[in-house]
Amino acid sequence: MMVLFLSVIVPMEIFAAHGTIKAKETHQTMIGFGASIAWADDQLTAHPQKSQIYRYIFHDLGLDILRIRNTYRNNPTNFAPTFVEIVDTMLALSPQRPAILLSSWSPPATIKSNGDVQNGGTLVKQNGKYVYGAFAQYWVDAINAYRASGINPDYVSIQNEPDFSATWESCLFDANESSTNAGYNHALDTVYKALQQMPSPPAMVGPEVLGIGYGEFQKYMQYFVNYNHFGGFAYHLYHGESDNVNDNHNPDLFIPNLSTIANAFQGKPIFQTEYDRGDWFHTAWLMHNCLVYGNVSAYLWWELVWGSGGNPLIVMQSNTYTISKYYWAIRQYSKYIDSGYTRVTATVDADSLRISAFTDPDGKKLTVVVLNIGSQTQSMDFDLQNFSVESGIVFRTSETESGETVSNSYDGNAALDFPARSITTLSFSGELVAGVEDKSTKPVEFSVSQNYPNPFNPSTTIEYSLTKDSFVQLRVFDVLGREIATIIRGRESVGKHAAHFDASNLNSGIYFYQITAGGLVGSKKMILVK
Repeated sequence: MMVLFLSVIVPMEIFAAHGTIKAKETHQTMIGFGASIAWADDQLTAHPQKSQIYRYIFHDLGLDILRIRNTYRNNPTNFAPTFVEIVDTMLALSPQRPAILLSSWSPPATIKSNGDVQNGGTLVKQNGKYVYGAFAQYWVDAINAYRASGINPDYVSIQNEPDFSATWESCLFDANESSTNAGYNHALDTVYKALQQMPSPPAMVGPEVLGIGYGEFQKYMQYFVNYNHFGGFAYHLYHGESDNVNDNHNPDLFIPNLSTIANAFQGKPIFQTEYDRGDWFHTAWLMHNCLVYGNVSAYLWWELVWGSGGNPLIVMQSNTYTISKYYWAIRQYSKYIDSGYTRVTATVDADSLRISAFTDPDGKKLTVVVLNIGSQTQSMDFDLQNFSVESGIVFRTSETESGETVSNSYDGNAALDFPARSITTLSFSGELVAGVEDKSTKPVEFSVSQNYPNPFNPSTTIEYSLTKDSFVQLRVFDVLGREIATIIRGRESVGKHAAHFDASNLNSGIYFYQITAGGLVGSKKMILVK
């Protein structure tokens, strides 16, 4: 018998990934995207093509925050003419008024220990005490001077990178006062109290440390008694990923530190106020991680405009300018995600794709940003839950594209292709709708959140979710496993709950809280600092 074997070649089927947007499952509210013009302001105002540059950065880019440098030096007139022109132009060109963050690199030399605004130093001492009062008065005078010039700061940061001694303008503040340096906690507290005497005082953000590695952010935060003095928690990202230079600024290496801070410091918006490392695609990738894992409400690039060197959004030459790839990467977020938008849950089942989504305050806009971090094109379809699409546009930045429109009529029903190393933004118009997919009022799983604030003194809030009516116990233990408090003992209904714990009678240290509900158990660590 002869047996004939037939070889059949079956064409490979390309499977589309699946992205899910839960438009009613909300996270942080956005303050927005921004950049700094702390230096190079004089180059911009003197540039022969500044009117075109202004239109790019203040009309097309869609910035929500402009960070400028506090150059006030006890001279109430003519101390910031370039910033006046820049801010006036910004207010005239921007579709909506951007916020202004005023950061200080150094106070006046007269209150510095080294008598110099550069080369580090700290506050000077008088009669053996740091001059916190003079520092606070400097800030009151500076804000009044800026306001008189037509610049009204929405946010202030009393010291850029207080943990870094630079050869340029700088001033050192330790987390807590020491014999060698003034304490950032005392300085901020004194300035805060002084600003509250002003009409409509700006909000304070800080501590604006150099990076989020080595527990540096937490070290500065642990000495604050009242987190309400902050309008937002702020940091930079110049460390916090990896000490290995060969890692080439892998954005995912930031995730553990981003998540730790996001979980421990809730209740206030988180600002990433300065960074400029990695290439254009790594920039978007890190922005995604900050938004999704770091719960960042504000993300600011360092150089809005600059001359030669660095990684500015717009590079200024003597008579012309160049729009950099960083501009187009950030524009994929800033153009269609504004202040007041809320991040909503977005997931995808492909490892090569990263996805985030945002709705506007009126529920009429949905913006989705997709990154393909892989080396091949990936197709994806969408499940847009609780949002009815009327129209949509798609634009993309990739190796060969710079903010180019892919489609003017995308309704979310067909799969899209996402090229390798690309950033694609989908901007939908429509409205939020109720439906069977709406799970915003009932949690999908039993969960116990990290308490906030954490570290705390003396009270903190613990949130948790129940999938069904349950008998609940919420108890607190010390590090030896001894029960020291019962916060809740009784029956509670399905849904999200919050409990408050007052530790006025306890000593500083590490404690644990545990929730049991219907056979389910969840626990977290919390830190009391007095």
